[in-house]
Amino acid sequence: MEEVRVDLRTRRTIKAIKGAFSQLVLEKNYSDISITELAKRAEINRKTFYLHYSSLDDLVNDIEREIVETFLKSIEKELSELDVAGCISKFYHYLNDCDDVQKKLLCDTDYTFFYDNVTTMLLESKPFKAFYENKRHPYVVKAYCVTITSIYKSWLVNGRPTPIDELIDYTCDLILHGYDGANL
Repeated sequence: MEEVRVDLRTRRTIKAIKGAFSQLVLEKNYSDISITELAKRAEINRKTFYLHYSSLDDLVNDIEREIVETFLKSIEKELSELDVAGCISKFYHYLNDCDDVQKKLLCDTDYTFFYDNVTTMLLESKPFKAFYENKRHPYVVKAYCVTITSIYKSWLVNGRPTPIDELIDYTCDLILHGYDGANL
């Protein structure tokens, strides 16, 4: 019985830490977030934070892993059948449905490291490796991912000037057929 209570307390503490971090992400750049401020916001002391995470980077790595797992779980049923267009569509819809914190972490220039880490984790995951590993130049896939996200970020920054499905079609056309072959 004691073990369940400790587990519940641990889960509540981690939830408080992540909740405080989410609030701070919306208010500040990563370099301006301190563990002292995070602990205060989570209503814990610094020692409690360090019981669960070795650093702020460790917390961020945990959040990155959660996002990757959530995204992979959201597409796992159709992943083996997805082509490039299907991946773009799923990824854009996923980004579009994210909460404000996830959008900032994945799309804000102050959090580029976060997006880079999530992209690397996705591309290192078993399903995505199977998707691109047999290509002649697998590193190009990562460049495409960066391009795909850059297009999405530009769409956000410009106030979402077109419906998301039009953006997806346009991006797929551009990525699959190149600049000269796309219906621009």
